[in-house]
Amino acid sequence: MRIRSRVDRLYHGFILVMALLMLGLTIGVPSEERWVILGLGVVVVGVLVWIIEGTWYLFEEDHLLCRSGPFTERISYARIKSITQCRNLLSSMATSHDRLKITQHDKPYVTGTTFISPVNQDHFLIELSRRCPNLEPNEKAH
Repeated sequence: MRIRSRVDRLYHGFILVMALLMLGLTIGVPSEERWVILGLGVVVVGVLVWIIEGTWYLFEEDHLLCRSGPFTERISYARIKSITQCRNLLSSMATSHDRLKITQHDKPYVTGTTFISPVNQDHFLIELSRRCPNLEPNEKAH
C-alpha cells in the first residue's frame, strides 16, 4: 500500500506564486515570445504539481521505495542506521517541514540522508523501525 506524503500549505502557495510569476512574465515580453514563456511556465508548474501529488512511500520486501514526482529512491532496510523526527525545509523526498530523517550506514551525509514526510509519521516510524535490523540501539521506535 502506498503511503502518501503530508503536504504543507507552503508548497501549494509556492506553486501558486510560480504560476502567477510565469503569467506575469508574459506581460513584459513581445507577443511572439509569450508562447515560449507560457510553455516554460506550464512545464515548471506541471513538474511542481507532479512532485506534490506524486510523493509517496512503499514498504517493499527488502527496501523502502520513495517516490517524489520524477525522482525515485530505494533505501535498503539493512543500510538504515537511524530514523529521527525533525523539522526543516531541506530538499528531499518530503513535502512537509515535519519529516523523518533517514540516515544510512557507510554513506556520506548528502547521499546517505533522506527526508520523508509520511501522513501518519508515528505509525510509519514504528513500521519502518521494525523492518530495519541495523538500527542503532537508541534509534528503535517505541
